[in-house]
Amino acid sequence: MRNLEEILHDINKDINIDKDRQKYASNFVYLRDTIFNRLRGKEPFGSLFNGFQLGGSYGDNLKVTKPNEYDLVFHIRFPDNNLILVREDHDLPGNVHIDLTKVMEKIRKEKQNELIYKHLLRWINKQNYLIINKIQSYFYSCFTKVMQELNQSIKIDEQVFKLRYTRAGPAHTVEVNGPMNFNYAVDFVPGLLLEEKQSLLPGVGQWEAIPKPLPSRMDDYTSFRASYYREEHKIISNKHSLKNTLRMLKKFRDSRQNMLKMKSYFIKTLFLWKAKKENNTNYWRNSLSLIIIDMFKEMEKSFDQRMLPFFWNSRLNLYEAYSFNVLTEMFKCVQSARLTLEKANVDLTIALEKRVYRIFLTTQESLRIQENGEISVIPPQATDMINVENNNSCRIL
Repeated sequence: MRNLEEILHDINKDINIDKDRQKYASNFVYLRDTIFNRLRGKEPFGSLFNGFQLGGSYGDNLKVTKPNEYDLVFHIRFPDNNLILVREDHDLPGNVHIDLTKVMEKIRKEKQNELIYKHLLRWINKQNYLIINKIQSYFYSCFTKVMQELNQSIKIDEQVFKLRYTRAGPAHTVEVNGPMNFNYAVDFVPGLLLEEKQSLLPGVGQWEAIPKPLPSRMDDYTSFRASYYREEHKIISNKHSLKNTLRMLKKFRDSRQNMLKMKSYFIKTLFLWKAKKENNTNYWRNSLSLIIIDMFKEMEKSFDQRMLPFFWNSRLNLYEAYSFNVLTEMFKCVQSARLTLEKANVDLTIALEKRVYRIFLTTQESLRIQENGEISVIPPQATDMINVENNNSCRIL
C-alpha cells in the first residue's frame, strides 16, 4: 500500500529539469557570451561591466519542469566604486539611494574616466543620486544596438534562432525562439555591485542595488531595491528537503492560473523565514510530506493575514499591491490543497491519491506520466473530473 510520502517523491522526480538542462544550458551560454561580448564593445558599458551571476530560480536550482527562463544579473561597478554612499530610502523599506557625490569629486578631472564622468552627469540628479530611468535608458540603447547588429537572430549549431528584445521592470529580456518549439527567455538584470561595508545591514557580504522601477513614481526615480542574493542562496542551501519542498510549491503555483500572482520570490521568502526560524535544528530532515504540509500552512497563513514581510526589512509587505479578492482566492486555493494533503497523510485512498497528483500536475502532465507508465493511478476518465486547467480552478475534485 502506497503512502503520501511515496506519491510526493514520485511527483518530485517528475518536476526535476535534469533531462532538459544540458540542451538549454549550452544554447543559453552561447547566447549570453555573444550578447555580452558585443555589449562590452560599447563604451562606457565595457568599462562599467564587472561580470555576471546567474540568479533567480535557475541559480538556486529551484527551476521546475523546464529550464526555459534564466535570470542573469550583470554587475556594474563605477570608478572608485568604494566611494559610493548608500542612503536608506525612508519612504520605501528595503530600498536605497545611490549617492555618487564622492565618486564624482574623485573622477571629475581624471582623463581615463572622462567618458564615464560625462555619462554620469546625465544619470544623476542635483543630489548626485543615480537616476534609474536614465541609466536604464542607456542600457536600453546598448541592447537595442546589439539586437540590430545581430539582425534579431543568432545561429547556433547550424540552426537559426529568432531573438526578440523587450523591457519589463528592471530586466532587459531577450526571448529566443527556435525550431521544434525550442523557446526560452533570458532576463538580463543590471545590478550595481557593492561591498558589505556599504550595506545598511551587517553580515551580508557583497550585494547588489537593483534598478527596480515603480510605476507610480516620477521619471527621475532614484530608489534601488537592495538585493542579497548570495546570502539568500546560503540560507536555503544544504538543508536536505528544503529545495525539494520549495520546487513542489512552485509547481503547485504553476499548475493553477489563480495562483500565478504568487511570485517565485514570494515563495522563496516563505522558506527564508522558515529557515531562520528552524536554524540549528534538524527540521529539514523530516519527511517530505510533513514539510510540504507545513509550508502549505505557512503560505495559507500569509494569505489569511494578508502579510508577507520582506526578509531583509519586515516593514515591507510583499503583498501590499494585492487586493483583498486576489489574496482571498489564493488563500482558498492553498487551503483546499492543504486539506487534501492532510487527509491523504492519514488514510491514502485511491481517490485521494488521484487528488494529490492533481494538486501538483496539470491534466496534460497527468496523461503524459500515465502514458509513460510512471504513474498507474490516473485513469483516462480522471481527466473528466479535472476542471480543465490550464488550471482555472483550485478545486481538487
